[in-house]
Amino acid sequence: MAAFDELHNLKDLLAENNVSPETWVEMRQPGFSGARIYRQADGAEHRHVVKVTSARTDWIMRATSDERCREAVLAGAAHLRVDGVGSPAVGSAQDGPVFSILMQDVSEHLLANERLTRHQLDMILSGMGRLHSLTPPKGSSIPWCSVEHRLTLFMPDAEKLAQFRIAEDILRGWEMFFELAPSGIASLVRSLFDDISPLEQALGRLPSRFLHGDLKLDNIAIRPDGDLSLIDWSMAMYAPAAVELGWFLSMNSRALPISLDETISSYMSYSDIATEFHEAHQALTILCGLLIRGWRKALDAESGDSSELLWWCKRASSASNVLGAR
Repeated sequence: MAAFDELHNLKDLLAENNVSPETWVEMRQPGFSGARIYRQADGAEHRHVVKVTSARTDWIMRATSDERCREAVLAGAAHLRVDGVGSPAVGSAQDGPVFSILMQDVSEHLLANERLTRHQLDMILSGMGRLHSLTPPKGSSIPWCSVEHRLTLFMPDAEKLAQFRIAEDILRGWEMFFELAPSGIASLVRSLFDDISPLEQALGRLPSRFLHGDLKLDNIAIRPDGDLSLIDWSMAMYAPAAVELGWFLSMNSRALPISLDETISSYMSYSDIATEFHEAHQALTILCGLLIRGWRKALDAESGDSSELLWWCKRASSASNVLGAR
């Protein structure tokens, strides 16, 4: 990937936003999927961060067929913000195959992977509800992440997972899942990885929403004024909210101050999803979460904590009924 000072269109973007091209430092910890992260050194009055990425080096971009960098496209879209929740992105630039996203620096407000307070969880869930009511940027040119790509991102496929930093954990986790899960649930998950269309069709009967796509705590900042600022829109979607909620629950379960069932109920109280869709939405939330992160629940069970794996499998058993509903 080109060096920071070789990205000429990025320099123009910085100039357009009155951001100094000097004193940028590459952060030691790269982006989870391989992106480079640069931060202005201490001293700037209003610090910024630049994410530099390319399909050549970014595993998620490759795995979701994202040649145009949806995060960069959305960063240039008009104001991704609604009633106290949005993106810190200022704009984006492209230098050949390399994309740069310029953002306000919200790193000091990002949540740690620690137990949330009930107040923090309520702020997040209410923010999700508001985000999901936002009308997506207009235009068919936005390269949304597809439901198939999102739900099969971590499927047990060694070739697909090649060069991903936690590939070995994912593959071992799925081996354990198919050993530990009830046979009916194991067969259901295998069948959906072979053919995701029954789940896609069931989701297609729910209203689509504007989804961030990767709502883990590392990507959520709570500003001092209470606003939510969400980073890393690399899997932004226009799809049913069950996809987002399934990932949020399965990814952040250990940090929740209340039970998974209570968290689902709390989200629904903030959502504008019509009552007629509630039952299907909650069922499909379970199936989505299990497909994306069942491997992790199996690893936890192998380590002696089987409670979550049992919770997901028990609910998936009844949730599977919605796949054949019309």
